[in-house]
Amino acid sequence: MAYPHPALIEIAAGRTAGAVADADSAALVESALQHRMAGLAFAAAEVGALEIDAEARHRLASVKLAAAAHNTKVEHAAQSVIAALRNNGWDAALFKGVATARRWYPEPGTRPTADVDLLLAPTSRNRIDEILAHLAPGHGLRGKAQHLFDAGRIQSIDFIWDDVWIDLHNDPIKVGVELPDLDRLWPRMETIDLSGFPALALDTESTLLQSAIHLQKDRFSRLHGFADIARIAAAGVDWDWVQRFAAGVGLRIHFNEALRVVAEVLSIPLPYDRAATSRLWKAIWPERSTLRGDVGLTRKVRTHYWIPMTMPGRRLDALKWWSRIVVPPADLVEYLHPDTSGPYPLRVLQYRSRLARARHRRNQEQRRAGEL
Repeated sequence: MAYPHPALIEIAAGRTAGAVADADSAALVESALQHRMAGLAFAAAEVGALEIDAEARHRLASVKLAAAAHNTKVEHAAQSVIAALRNNGWDAALFKGVATARRWYPEPGTRPTADVDLLLAPTSRNRIDEILAHLAPGHGLRGKAQHLFDAGRIQSIDFIWDDVWIDLHNDPIKVGVELPDLDRLWPRMETIDLSGFPALALDTESTLLQSAIHLQKDRFSRLHGFADIARIAAAGVDWDWVQRFAAGVGLRIHFNEALRVVAEVLSIPLPYDRAATSRLWKAIWPERSTLRGDVGLTRKVRTHYWIPMTMPGRRLDALKWWSRIVVPPADLVEYLHPDTSGPYPLRVLQYRSRLARARHRRNQEQRRAGEL
């Protein structure tokens, strides 16, 4: 199964999907699982926007219930870790999964989540070593992480909290190179309610930009990312602001090309800038590779490395970032793969091979956790 079932396209766009033949219902379910649309498909069936047989409804319902339970677990971890940060004078804002599910989806389980993504407040970004010492005292990069962040070697760091992965970021868009004006995002933060717990979250416009860039980092592989953008856009967006900000950070083409892809696939009106286009961008993210599910996620896995290379005036920065990837610091090699051995060049080669496998394995595990 690769390209999503046509009924799922309608659901992602917010339209009525209609009746699906009994013989085709099993295929719809499998497609929904691969594209992380099971909960949303069941919600559509509940309100009569999708008609499927009883067995398919049961399968979708069970997936949605499991996703809702996992979302609750992730939300509790989000509340707990944010409270721990605040109790020590630090702060962070939610973005991606938890915040998106809460704000733009009808009920728990309609959008699965895997982990907690947190953007550190500007006043907390130079306290990463202290934060790790308090929240993850056994972390392998404790005492070393701040240096890696400051040197541009990493833009996020993760640890386990309440049996959930927590990803701390200094940049929510995270394309490898440093982006200007990110501190402008913090005063725009909005407060969302997590079962009575007030949490800061990235505002609508910044979320739309982050979602659009993340969609192409994932090579437009899964339909649920398209559904995110459709729902955020439908809720109301200050398009002038987000276009200006995207252009200011060098992502005008990437933002508008992503909006174009979503608009064309879902047949929805999005006010993207038709002049913000690029043949090179279309060659790197061709239409034939869109919405291929697992195939899209396992092929061309380094496509996102081209984002900074295709940003205006950032090619030298992109090359520097690439060099840091090819030649990682010894501390990072030791942390990610302490089982490597031998001289540093040999350890780097082992690291590169094992890191690729580990990242793929973790991505698959996180997605499965959100889909169960």
